[in-house]
Amino acid sequence: MPIYEYRCDKCKNEFEVVTISMNEKVKAVCPKCRSRKVSKMMSSFALGKNAASGSDSYGNAGASSGSACSSCTSSDCSTCRR
Repeated sequence: MPIYEYRCDKCKNEFEVVTISMNEKVKAVCPKCRSRKVSKMMSSFALGKNAASGSDSYGNAGASSGSACSSCTSSDCSTCRR
């Protein structure tokens, strides 16, 4: 089941919508303010990597390259302003 991430244009709330199939038309509504003015966000995911520690599922540090968070593309979290 696909999960789509949205940000409300009105209150800036970020939320997810789970759908039955990829062919289902999604009509996202902000659960906080009920606005239909929402923007689809670029989803990020990690396979077998613990984003908080930078290690994979087996505890191996640096086993996967790329960002440890969704707010930037840097592999160095000290540059993150979040």
